Amino acid sequence: MKKNNRISHTGQAPRSIVTTKDTTKAIETRAGVLQDPPKSAAELKTEVYLQYLGTECSTDDIIAKVKNIWTKDMGKKAEDMKNIRIYLKPEEMTAYYVINEETTGKIAL
Repeated sequence: MKKNNRISHTGQAPRSIVTTKDTTKAIETRAGVLQDPPKSAAELKTEVYLQYLGTECSTDDIIAKVKNIWTKDMGKKAEDMKNIRIYLKPEEMTAYYVINEETTGKIAL
């Protein structure tokens, strides 16, 4: 192959282009970049209970009731639920909820 020895208008010889084999994927795989991090065996499991005047209610149970109202009573899809805010009022034995910043209601504890 014949080399191009022309000098550019800047007075410098043209630079050669060097190509190398793409090893990015192999490097990332060995480093674990393409894999999800392993789950910790000691992940923290949290449970919150409201105890008031001899009754007890789990926040998980309250959230499940609100989700049930959204899907069964209102006939909406679970994936349409973007956020839930719950306000506990133990003196009224009631939990008030706001779904997607617009749908409101209450449930008995």
